[in-house]
Amino acid sequence: MTKRTATILFAALLTTVLTACGSTVPGTGLPGEIDVRTLDVGSYPTEPPNAHDDDPVPAFYYMYKIAAMRIADYTISANDIDPRMIYGNRAGFHKPGLMPGELGDPIAMSAIAKQHNLLYGFQSSGAMKDTTVTASLGWPTKNDSNPLTATTMVFQFPDADRATAAAKEFHDTDMAAQEGRNQPVTLSKYPAALSHWRQDSPFLRTMLPHGPYVIAFLLSVATPDLPALTTLAETAYTKQIEALAKTTPLTDEQIMKLPWDPEHILMRTLNPDQTTRPEADTFQLTGKQGALHSSGGPLPDDRKYLDQQLTKMNAQQVALSWGAIGIRTADAESARRAVTEKLFPWPTIADVAPPPNLPDSACVENKPLTAKKRFSCVVAYHQYVGIVTSGQLLDAQQQAAAQYAVFANSR
Repeated sequence: MTKRTATILFAALLTTVLTACGSTVPGTGLPGEIDVRTLDVGSYPTEPPNAHDDDPVPAFYYMYKIAAMRIADYTISANDIDPRMIYGNRAGFHKPGLMPGELGDPIAMSAIAKQHNLLYGFQSSGAMKDTTVTASLGWPTKNDSNPLTATTMVFQFPDADRATAAAKEFHDTDMAAQEGRNQPVTLSKYPAALSHWRQDSPFLRTMLPHGPYVIAFLLSVATPDLPALTTLAETAYTKQIEALAKTTPLTDEQIMKLPWDPEHILMRTLNPDQTTRPEADTFQLTGKQGALHSSGGPLPDDRKYLDQQLTKMNAQQVALSWGAIGIRTADAESARRAVTEKLFPWPTIADVAPPPNLPDSACVENKPLTAKKRFSCVVAYHQYVGIVTSGQLLDAQQQAAAQYAVFANSR
């Protein structure tokens, strides 16, 4: 008698004995998972990039981007400063040679950042209307129909002394570039803040050293109104300082050792080209707050709507992977809710056919101009949610099936 035959006979005998004794076994049987090899995935990969225990390790010169992803979860958005600023306008990761125009002339700001050994920086912009601010040349300008705009910038230096020196040089250099046109501004609640404005302009540029950080804002109101600008700036500083209190600064050594996708959320997200280089907008991992900063970039412009949808599904981590979105929710029930309630980041107009033979999936046609492509599909697998888009329904369905397969084949 083979070992397999003996096992089957023992199981049958045990069942007979239990039935004869009137016994029952509590619990509900769970259906087995589908064989993902039967799904129509087109030419898309069905295994994660680390399927063979080969976790990608970013080159050292990319580590500032991972530090920026981390601080994004402790950076306030324009919507946090004033809830009327519901629209996002992308986000950016910064290093000494790549500084944002919202801080001042990028070339001059980069020289100062290098001198004081900037470790990394993060920037997030938003507004009340879905228009942009032109900030890279001279003093900023905007569309007159946009009453409120805000850019938040957080830069970390090795220590408080260098942050303080950098903030002063940032301010003094920018003021010198606006000589004869701009005037210094004092914030009564934050007297250490370095600020200036132009009397015929609705903008205020301000920066504050805070420990090893430099916090900076470029703010605007509807018309040149200094009291309104100073109130907005003081509100912004209060909220940003509160947010930074929830984390700790990093040393340059710690930045080089930051974990990259430790829970393999990015690796579980569909990645057709199998490219694993960290990049703002295209290949990044943050918590929910950090993901909101990508509104106006790969994620839809309406940051308030995006926040509502992520909140409904209890999103805890969000991965952006070359067009696909991977989300770890609080639990499997939350992930399934994303499918049953069709919690896409953008508004939709109609349901369309889901991928054949794929459980916990749904597809929709997107509302025009709210998403980059016409169709979207969502899948749930345990506590994970995957969202894909395409201009063709069949392609979106194949991506969704591939995403499910990647989830199933991930460790």
